[in-house]
Amino acid sequence: MPPHATAPPDVVPAKRRVILDGARAVFAEQGYERATVDQIAARAGVSKATVYNHFQDKKALFVAAVVESCDDFRVGLEPCLRAPVGEVEQVLQAMGEQLMTMSLSPTVVSLYRQAIAEAERIPEIGRMVFERSTVVLQEAVAAHLRRWHDAGALRIEDPRSAAVAFLALCQGDLVIRMRLGVLQRPVDAQVRETVRRAVAIFVRAFRP
Repeated sequence: MPPHATAPPDVVPAKRRVILDGARAVFAEQGYERATVDQIAARAGVSKATVYNHFQDKKALFVAAVVESCDDFRVGLEPCLRAPVGEVEQVLQAMGEQLMTMSLSPTVVSLYRQAIAEAERIPEIGRMVFERSTVVLQEAVAAHLRRWHDAGALRIEDPRSAAVAFLALCQGDLVIRMRLGVLQRPVDAQVRETVRRAVAIFVRAFRP
């Protein structure tokens, strides 16, 4: 299997699994530059030689860890993006809150921080995170908006662009503040209010 790919969790060998879990923890704490294979091996409870038996080098391990984090993000989206049931405003509010809660989670914040920090050194990391998480999220929201357009509940000629706009409105300044470490938890009340304003603006713009 090439370094940039990961197998589904149920077929990942047990030793590779513990190495990846250790790597994700160490990279989240130390960043790519400061993290060492020795630290990862110690966290995983394996020898350094065992790590190299599964991964060519630290870069390959980092790429595999990022891929797995993106795949976890995609799986986590599924409950948030089931077929909408109810009034548009109600569904958008619930969906926006769920998506924002997930986007502000420590795991996802760490993923984007690492991608941003290493995007110049490892360009494929930025593209990978964008395509495997951001684009997946945009397309999933666009699919909902397309259904509402077809049902006549909203007038949206370009669902993809509308999805990008909706997500940006839901984020407000919360995501950037969280990634910069200046947003204090808990954030539930701020998420609800930011999404409420986002839904009001969005529906007003796209109501038939």
